[in-house]
Amino acid sequence: MSHSYPPTRTYMAWLSMRKRCMNPRNKYFHRYGGRGIKVCKRWDNYSLFLSDMGEVPSGLTLDRKNNDGNYEPGNCRWATKKEQSHNSSRAKKITFGGKTLCVREWEHHLGLSAGSLWHRLEDGWTIEKALSTPSLNTMRKP
Repeated sequence: MSHSYPPTRTYMAWLSMRKRCMNPRNKYFHRYGGRGIKVCKRWDNYSLFLSDMGEVPSGLTLDRKNNDGNYEPGNCRWATKKEQSHNSSRAKKITFGGKTLCVREWEHHLGLSAGSLWHRLEDGWTIEKALSTPSLNTMRKP
């Protein structure tokens, strides 16, 4: 692949995206190309990727909104590590009351301490009970 682009953070993100999806020897291929994640044809051209995504803002990395979707203009964004961890295929998602969040987001949303929702679920609580029972700390506040 011949190019005249400097190795900027944006160019390296583009290159890494392609390697994860197209190179079976890449250590992350099994999470991307190995499970069918593709890069759209348009983004074979770095200039078009750059035109669609813009330069990567400081502190952000490339993320797919739909973790099972392809790398393409409508499905990608620059995101924080926290946003990415909540969007990961490894993040357990729970739907309750018409809202779907990962476990960490539910803990934050409900004011539960980190890990407490996991413990409730591991102890056999139903999702409804685990998410609707206030924490002891919340119940003690005046």
